[in-house]
Amino acid sequence: MNRVVQGFFLMIANRFYPAFWKGGIILLLHLFTLSFPQFVQASLALPDGFKLIRSSVGVQLYRKEYPSGFPDYVQVIRLDRGAEVRLLHGKVNHQGVTSGVYGGLDVRFTSRSVLQYWDEIISQTSRAFCVTNGQFFYMYEYPTRLPFPLKVDGKVVSGGYSKGEFADQKLMLELWKEHADIRPLTKVDFQKSTAPNIVGGLTEDARKSPQKYVGRTFIGVADQNRDGVYETLLIFSTQAARQRDAAETLRNFGAEKVMMLDGGLSTQLVCQGKAYIQTERLIPQAIAVLDGTKPYLKRLQPKPTPPQPQHEMNQIPSQVAELASSEGRIQSLDTGAPSGQVRPLPTKTIVEEPIARVHLSDVLLIPIPILFFSLFLIAILRRVWMRF
Repeated sequence: MNRVVQGFFLMIANRFYPAFWKGGIILLLHLFTLSFPQFVQASLALPDGFKLIRSSVGVQLYRKEYPSGFPDYVQVIRLDRGAEVRLLHGKVNHQGVTSGVYGGLDVRFTSRSVLQYWDEIISQTSRAFCVTNGQFFYMYEYPTRLPFPLKVDGKVVSGGYSKGEFADQKLMLELWKEHADIRPLTKVDFQKSTAPNIVGGLTEDARKSPQKYVGRTFIGVADQNRDGVYETLLIFSTQAARQRDAAETLRNFGAEKVMMLDGGLSTQLVCQGKAYIQTERLIPQAIAVLDGTKPYLKRLQPKPTPPQPQHEMNQIPSQVAELASSEGRIQSLDTGAPSGQVRPLPTKTIVEEPIARVHLSDVLLIPIPILFFSLFLIAILRRVWMRF
């Protein structure tokens, strides 16, 4: 991206300025790329075959078609641009509860369809973008349990039951407001983590029918702006892929770490009300993705005027008239009201206007005029220099 930007402006320099001034222009271009690293590095390297089908602020949904009729889907979620991930789960059933392996309780959950999870999140916010299935669960009992821990909004909802299975192959996705991470899952690391939201999973090479073309849900983290923080979350969903195919696709999108979530018939995807992958299986835990649009503030309702005793009402008219006159809004008395009563002044409701979120990397037009102004200034300095 840096070379494309610099090449474009060097072409202009070759056309309008002599070679003597190229050094100054190149210096300005380097300063430009250093001053706006997100602008020149935030472009996503799109793998072959993937096309954008849905997008909103901070979120995109890409699809790749196959002759088999089972496409791959990848969500790109920029947490640093206001996008958000919420961990949903079914109703907690506290009957027969024991201690969880990673802390908290090994609770039971009721299960729901992915469309029911979509209805839940869309009833809470208009920012809902997509809902996918979440972590593994124990299918042979209902209400069911989760093998790995689940932490939502700072609270350990489930401590998990898995002990000896998949030794050294357990991972956890940590979610903060503007970044995420994938790290090994141990009891100590889970309890020491400062992330308010955590969901457990497995490594990409864990034995979950690795060579079969079945439903897969993988998740990855990427650092697109190269600042050392994983601000981008990637979610892969498909009905037919091997484990290495899912992991490779996420890496082609820039993921540096990947984690496997529940797959098979559990793999499901609903975006903006449309079911792209849907099965009959009910799931106890899901992942909701919200776009980065700023929610509208609720309109403040005027507080009702409390009734006042009759002897105090006689003192109100003069005070109201004096206050209204001082503000230039004389309140007329209600002639149909009983003597000594006045129509109350309307309550002024103050509605705070929403402030748009503007990210530096999204502003494409501001740096260009600055650069042209710099070139114009160089031309003036050149003419002054030639006179001497």
